[in-house]
Amino acid sequence: MKNKEYNVDEISFSKLIEIPLQHKILITFLTILTAALAAAYVYFQPNIYKAVATLEISARKSGPSVNDILASALSQSSNVDTEIQILKSHFVSKMALKKVDFLHHYYYEKNYKKTEIYKNAPFKAELKKGYGVLFYVYPKEGNKFILEAKKKGKKEFKEEAEFGKWIKGPYFEIKIDKTGKFKFKKYIYEEEKLKTVLNELNKNLKVKQASPKASVIVISFEDNIAKRAQEYVNALAEAYIKQSIERKTKEATKRISFIDKQLKIITKNLKESEDKLEDYKKRSNIINLSTKAKSAIEQSAKLETQLTKISLEREVVQTLYNQVKSGKGLESISIVGMGQDGNSLISMVQQLQNAIVKKRMLLQEYTNAHPDVIKVTSQIIELKRSILRSIKNTLKLLKEREAYAKEELRKQNMQISKLPKSEKVLTNLKRRFLVNEKIYSYLLEKRSESSIIKASTISSNRIIDRAEVPDKPVKPKKKLIVIGGATVGLILGIVLAFFKSLTNDKIESKEDIEKLTSVPIVGTITHTEYKSDTVAVANSPKSAIAESFRSLRTNLQFMVREDKKTISISSTISGEGKTFTAVNLATIISMTGQNTIIINVDMRKPTLYKKFGLKNSKGMSTYLSGKSLLYEVIQQTEYENLDVITSGPIPPNPSELVNSKAFKELMTRLQDVYEVIILDTPPIGLVSDARVVMDLCDINLYVVRENYSKKVFLENLDSLKEEQIKGLGIVYNDIKLTKGGYGYGYGYGYYK
Repeated sequence: MKNKEYNVDEISFSKLIEIPLQHKILITFLTILTAALAAAYVYFQPNIYKAVATLEISARKSGPSVNDILASALSQSSNVDTEIQILKSHFVSKMALKKVDFLHHYYYEKNYKKTEIYKNAPFKAELKKGYGVLFYVYPKEGNKFILEAKKKGKKEFKEEAEFGKWIKGPYFEIKIDKTGKFKFKKYIYEEEKLKTVLNELNKNLKVKQASPKASVIVISFEDNIAKRAQEYVNALAEAYIKQSIERKTKEATKRISFIDKQLKIITKNLKESEDKLEDYKKRSNIINLSTKAKSAIEQSAKLETQLTKISLEREVVQTLYNQVKSGKGLESISIVGMGQDGNSLISMVQQLQNAIVKKRMLLQEYTNAHPDVIKVTSQIIELKRSILRSIKNTLKLLKEREAYAKEELRKQNMQISKLPKSEKVLTNLKRRFLVNEKIYSYLLEKRSESSIIKASTISSNRIIDRAEVPDKPVKPKKKLIVIGGATVGLILGIVLAFFKSLTNDKIESKEDIEKLTSVPIVGTITHTEYKSDTVAVANSPKSAIAESFRSLRTNLQFMVREDKKTISISSTISGEGKTFTAVNLATIISMTGQNTIIINVDMRKPTLYKKFGLKNSKGMSTYLSGKSLLYEVIQQTEYENLDVITSGPIPPNPSELVNSKAFKELMTRLQDVYEVIILDTPPIGLVSDARVVMDLCDINLYVVRENYSKKVFLENLDSLKEEQIKGLGIVYNDIKLTKGGYGYGYGYGYYK
């Protein structure tokens, strides 16, 4: 079907360039539209500011040093991760919210855009109920305003109200006090619940380790108010430092409380023992004891004091054992009253408490099945086992020390029992007094130490860089969004252009014609803006359209060398421009001085007469049916050397008239008079009249219109060529030129 070779790469490249140019209006429209939508989005989006602060998390312990291997290994666990979870906890956030207000939101509305006011609102609202309700305030003259309340799923409320008075609605109760001058016509107020605020704050809060090897935490928070973002980050950092100090002084506070309880008991015992001793001395008249008695008193008093201390430690350790074993109140475990033997135990308890805090923080975001939760749960279980083992060892050691002290005390008591009765009684009273006195002094010393520790405790963590008020928003990236929107529109437009081109069944270029048929293109007619009822080549002889027809005229001279020629012009369907081509070709030929006539053979849809402003009362239909003579149907035009035979009134049998002997005789008679005869035939795809006319012509032109004629129409051409139709050629019509050539930019509307 197609035997002409062509360069595929060249055609493909040219199509890539031509397709976007052909759809430039669509592409431009989509680009502008998406850019405008992006700009509108940016306009209504509030600026978001980011405040940043940094904290140093010290690995140093405030408690005793770690002595055993397990405690040392556990201390290497992620201390920073635990602190990050604490910073993100609701507990710390609540402390920060005491300084920064996120519960109450005030806005003003201008040009359909809502802007939040921070700290400088011209009114103050007090709410009893109505969380999540949007309250619209429209100030009026005097002390009145219009209040409008909206809540999803509820009926809208609107009425006039007065400042300073409670307003009760169906789902709210509010009082609004005027505090300043109203600058805008519309204000909005909203109050949220604490739980809702905490969840929203966590979404905008980022807490992360500065680097894997650094014990530095970076806190960042995003908010639409720059000042509030800065205040919240600093308040959060301060709350974290404060709670860390409270955690570290908690142990000292509990230690002091425990010692105070013991002091009350010992003070009472000391007073009683002192009174008994003095009373006995008065009654017995014994003032001085023997050297042997004094030595026994000192040794036994020392041993009894030691036993009392051991008893205190055993009580603390046993309480700790019971608490860990039950698993209740582990976060508030207190280890006070323990001696040096409890150092490693204290460290493990601190590790256990940190692990419990970390698990609680993780469970705010994850379930028990999350790997991190499973890991910290396993750590808690192992720590509890280790603590219980350590407590048992401590209790065993205390028991051994107690047994040794009791044995030594027994020996001293035997020595005392050998003293004289009066001296023995005084020795026991003196010993009891010394024991109470030593314990009292010991407790006072420990209380003083704990008080000093509590007063001097500072956080091992510190704020390195406090947050500054951000001067530039981090989002939205306005220019980037608008450029991105325009880019999306451009890409979408190009994609749609190529999609339309790929799915388009209409002829878009000469390459389409050359691929689909071997019938040659003998002329190309450019797009023109002249109306279809005018003769374009005569109205503008120097235009691109005129040059197109001159080129076609020249090409036809090479197709037929004879001085006289008959040319038929047809197309597949109406609207492809065959009549326009016939009129302008006939006119341009007549301008060379050749005697030319154009005949409208399309008697079903007469249009030719309109082009020249002629009458159509007589024409081909009346001549072929014998109702008119030849000279009666030939009409002269305003153009020299150009005559016309119109179609005449629409006949009932146009096909029979074209196939009649009279039509062939007409052609013979006209060939004797005219040098060029042009026949405007009916569309070949609709009726068979044009096929009959083609056999009588020297040249048969087939009009194809760009972006109008379908590709499937060209299938008829090769079949016509096979039927040996003389002078068969294609006129490619209505080309929208985009570069080079004559008069680019000319065009015309609908024609036929």
